Amino acid sequence: MAKLGRSVAAVAVMGGIIATLFLLCTPRAASRRSGLDETAPGASSGGTDTPPVRVLVLDFDPVIPDSSRRPMHQAFGWQNPRELAAEYARDVAHTSGNRMRFDVVEWRTLREFPRKRDGFQYTPASYSACIANNAQCHEPDGLDYEAVITRYGIIPLVDLRQVDEVWLFGGPYFGYFESAMAGPGAFDINGDAFAGVRSQRPFAIMGFSSERGVAEMLHNLCHRVEATMARVYGGWQAESLTTAWARFAANAHQSSGRAGVGSCHYPPNATADYDYTNTRVVESDADDWLHYPNLTGARKHVTAATWGGPDYHREYMRWWLARLPRAPGTNADGRLNDWWRYVVNFDELVIRNPPAR
Repeated sequence: MAKLGRSVAAVAVMGGIIATLFLLCTPRAASRRSGLDETAPGASSGGTDTPPVRVLVLDFDPVIPDSSRRPMHQAFGWQNPRELAAEYARDVAHTSGNRMRFDVVEWRTLREFPRKRDGFQYTPASYSACIANNAQCHEPDGLDYEAVITRYGIIPLVDLRQVDEVWLFGGPYFGYFESAMAGPGAFDINGDAFAGVRSQRPFAIMGFSSERGVAEMLHNLCHRVEATMARVYGGWQAESLTTAWARFAANAHQSSGRAGVGSCHYPPNATADYDYTNTRVVESDADDWLHYPNLTGARKHVTAATWGGPDYHREYMRWWLARLPRAPGTNADGRLNDWWRYVVNFDELVIRNPPAR
């Protein structure tokens, strides 16, 4: 399970369990509005009849008492959360062909630090000391999700269908999971599942940081897709290409030389985690997945130049999401040909009416 901190740890994907520690690192410059192949099938922004995902944003951005008493993201030279949210929403809408589009119905800027599970709450002074020296950061790190859900009145908004999803913005060592789920039937989407939350339906809670960029936000969503599709297909092992999902996510390094579209941490040509700039050339059927379920087996050379830079991480996430199947109908394996529907409508299609195993 992933929490937001300031370093990057390895990922292990075994037996359908995704255990990711993708921790926040040093501040980054703002990501550019980068170029996806606008002509690629499935990457267009053409409309669908999918309703928008209604989002509540809880932006924890306390004032840091430096010489000008600025909000945290400004005091530490981080990015503007509203700009990050807007770029993330544009990228997801575009790469999903509008199958996942967001409507931020409420944005709450909170000039306070969120409380952790053990009751600890940073002050501006103690948090500044943590940022200056991570040995000064509080352990255990985890956010008290149930307290946040209760204190900020999230359950009534979910029950009244005014909100479908919650985004938490903050900084490193706020204890956020990259993505979590709460409510009845909640399952692991790369964070704890808070199934005891007494809402009438489950909802996703995304953890974002103004210290990072849009690439990391897309990365969080990518892991959410991985966890959802592993559940839909009854597990996932990178070296066992027995399902359509496993073949989609295959990479040459972990999948016995067979490269598909890759996974969040391993592009098709990667030889290590987060290997988005590798110039190694491999044969991949990544573009064939644009035509799923009518796969032909066609393969092409793939290298880091395939998705391009200068923000290779963000470009790979966009390239990866753009190839997630989105065709109508049901495949012979009993799964929908439109995998975005599982990600967006997880309550109906993954929890209440799961595919037959």
